Amino acid sequence: MLSAIKIKKGLFCISWDVQSNSGQVSQWRQTNTQFTNEVNVENLQEIFQSCKLSYTIEEDLKGVLEMATVISRGMEPGKLKTIFVQVTKNGVQQFMNLRQSTWTITWKKCELEPSCRCNQSKHGLFNSYMSDYCDYCDQPFKMESPLIILIQSDPDSSIYLRKGAQHVIDHLSNLWQTKTLSNVTFQCNTKSIEAHTLILASGSPVLAAMFQHDFTENQKKVVLIKDIEANVFEELLCFIYTGNFSVTNVDVAKLLVAADKYAVETLKEECAMYLANNLTVENALLYLVKSHLHNSPLLYQSALGFITKKENAKTICLRKDWMEIIKHYPELCFQVTQLMIGD
Repeated sequence: MLSAIKIKKGLFCISWDVQSNSGQVSQWRQTNTQFTNEVNVENLQEIFQSCKLSYTIEEDLKGVLEMATVISRGMEPGKLKTIFVQVTKNGVQQFMNLRQSTWTITWKKCELEPSCRCNQSKHGLFNSYMSDYCDYCDQPFKMESPLIILIQSDPDSSIYLRKGAQHVIDHLSNLWQTKTLSNVTFQCNTKSIEAHTLILASGSPVLAAMFQHDFTENQKKVVLIKDIEANVFEELLCFIYTGNFSVTNVDVAKLLVAADKYAVETLKEECAMYLANNLTVENALLYLVKSHLHNSPLLYQSALGFITKKENAKTICLRKDWMEIIKHYPELCFQVTQLMIGD
């Protein structure tokens, strides 16, 4: 299962379940020495005429991810050198290497399985690929899924910032910390959060509408927040100022809901990417519902892929929250069941 979306100008995201070929142009090959999955990515025409991902377990038991591309006609040939591709696997972010028009990254087989004790050993050796077990710790091998791939076609985007842009970010961060000349107060339960209407209006069309019209909030410059926890709303505002949020200070699923309510789309997609990379049997159904209710295709496809995996499906379907899905979201139940049967 694969999802490719544009997050904002110059920043694209691919979520790829390397073990699924449902609905994709895929070709699987399995021999005694090699296993490969290939997919064509269709939604990146803004930067690539064509883009093909391939994932291979090679004879020497390495996992190799390649992204072969043909650059869009509207882009300069030298533009490839300014494109950066980052892959998140097991919560670890790494950059792919560019050679000609193909990006590549390689992992040892045991590095693909977070529970394998070979990740703490320099002596992990593997049997043949077909046995699918590690000699050192006797752990079954499971390919990480999904892989989250960020493509940045502009070095000034979220990770790469020019000096001048960083200068602006530093000033905005200082304003957020000091609250100098703040002119609006958000009241969340017993906590008051001060901010600047012009900065908030630039990051949220919902807040912009609130302060541009003759609403009570615009007259008093005090906004009562009833349905969002104080720490969640504070992280939302912090992101508008700085472009960053802390996963240690907030429930990211709740932050995604807040970002959707206030139309902070970049934050919404970053939350979706984080949640998609941290799916478990305990939270997958919750995230599936959140993504359905708050229109997050990336998280929706990732959660579907995780839930319908053979090693997860039985455990998840025995949980109490699966009965809640059947009762309250029959359309989701139908799609999950359809994919399980199809597999």
